Amino acid sequence: MEENKVMENKKKVQDRVDEILPELIALADKLWQHPEYSFHEYQACKWMSELLGSYGFTVETGVGGIETSVRAVYDSKKPGPNIGILGEFDAVPGMGHSCGHNLMCAMAVGAGAGLKAVMDDLGGKITVLGTPAEEGGGGKVIMLENGAFDGLDVAMLLHSSSETCVNDISYSRTDVRVHFYGKKAHAATWPEEGINALNPIIDLFTIVNSMRLELGERGKILGIIRDGGTDAIYIPDHCSAEFTVRSFDMKFKWELYHRLIKICEHLAEITGTRFEHEFTDLSYEDIRNNPVIEDLLGKNFEALGETLCPRKKEQGIGCTDMGNVTHAVPGLQSYVLAAPGMRVHTPEFEEAVGGPTGHHAVAVGAKAMAMTAVDLLENPELLKAVKQAFQEMKAQYE
Repeated sequence: MEENKVMENKKKVQDRVDEILPELIALADKLWQHPEYSFHEYQACKWMSELLGSYGFTVETGVGGIETSVRAVYDSKKPGPNIGILGEFDAVPGMGHSCGHNLMCAMAVGAGAGLKAVMDDLGGKITVLGTPAEEGGGGKVIMLENGAFDGLDVAMLLHSSSETCVNDISYSRTDVRVHFYGKKAHAATWPEEGINALNPIIDLFTIVNSMRLELGERGKILGIIRDGGTDAIYIPDHCSAEFTVRSFDMKFKWELYHRLIKICEHLAEITGTRFEHEFTDLSYEDIRNNPVIEDLLGKNFEALGETLCPRKKEQGIGCTDMGNVTHAVPGLQSYVLAAPGMRVHTPEFEEAVGGPTGHHAVAVGAKAMAMTAVDLLENPELLKAVKQAFQEMKAQYE
């Protein structure tokens, strides 16, 4: 009987998503036709807010310290967990929605609205969050620091992709700009009066390049010279470089970062220059999907007719501010097929997410997240298992 009740509620969720699917697709298409970039997603914020409001959510914008963020809540007024469903809506600079965030926003709205159809029966609360500035800017990091995810029991995000898979891998990433200051002098006439700020930069790249064999796949330090001087006839008094430090392990990433800074400090001492540095972006940490939620989501994908694939490096491995969220709240970022055989951040992917395969992903993604939430709301033991797995993850890594 209990299993029948779960299936009945999942059917209600699916029916509700089907009912509003034209409106969800219209939202995805409007975003696709009007791409907006980090911290400037004004129309996306408005359109997402209006649609969630029309579905009976209490909506506010500008939460978590970001003007274009969205938080929409439906509270059943009955005891139960707070299910967080996240959507992104910023575009890729110069490439429109080539990461498919237009679909992700529509999936989140659809999942929230679908789940709302059964909340008065199941109890608990839904929180749908529109999270700006994933493509650089660290929107979720800012929102996390400002308490926007406080009170969530789980947080789910589905990303548009070339395959459907529930597990994920991502880099922990910290970006830094290093500066060396010396003394300017005429290089041909009075070179002895100068202190060359370029020398430590050149030495730094030599050392970093020599570390590659040692590091192997454990981590990467990738860099460019940003400022190497202004005129060959002068010894430069200021030179700078930018580096991205990456690893699949947050702890090792930070070890590698501090090692880079220590090398810079020693080079400054050796060359008689002065060293300074600053972060150029917020750090994105490695994704830590909750295995219990992954398993539930995978079964719901399969029930919807999706073929699950393992997460492959061939899909591309980047960084996401959702990683930071999974360190703080039991959750996941998983993937839904939206553009078969295509890589994200390409013109081909951008075109596909504005068409039929992208529209299909909206329906599947919205239903799968809402159905997974039903599992968690129906069975308190599953939520206990989610929280237990989260604590085990924290103990393992930290």
